[in-house]
Amino acid sequence: MILVRLVNGTCDATSNQIGGENMSKRIEVETAEAFGRTFVKGNIPEIHPVRCMGCRHCINLCKKLGPNVLDIVDEVAKPVRPQNCIGDGACMLACPTKAIFLMSKYDPASAPAAV
Repeated sequence: MILVRLVNGTCDATSNQIGGENMSKRIEVETAEAFGRTFVKGNIPEIHPVRCMGCRHCINLCKKLGPNVLDIVDEVAKPVRPQNCIGDGACMLACPTKAIFLMSKYDPASAPAAV
């Protein structure tokens, strides 16, 4: 069992292994406060280009909520401003075809192919 707790930008992960020793790890993370909750920044949506029908539901919601990460490129939604993403996953919930399937760590030095 793994327990993860976020406190003041520090993520504490503790693993209780059966028959083994407890292991814990502390990771510094950048967080964003929005909608009365704390989110770990640095995650961006990955959008399946075949499933995405360009309906703009995810784009409109993201823009309305503030981050404004997504836009249509070549008739498919893509994260064109990944540095703005707060990682709340609202775009995933807005997608009627479930084309937004993962949130992955964003590294500016190695931007995903969608950007």
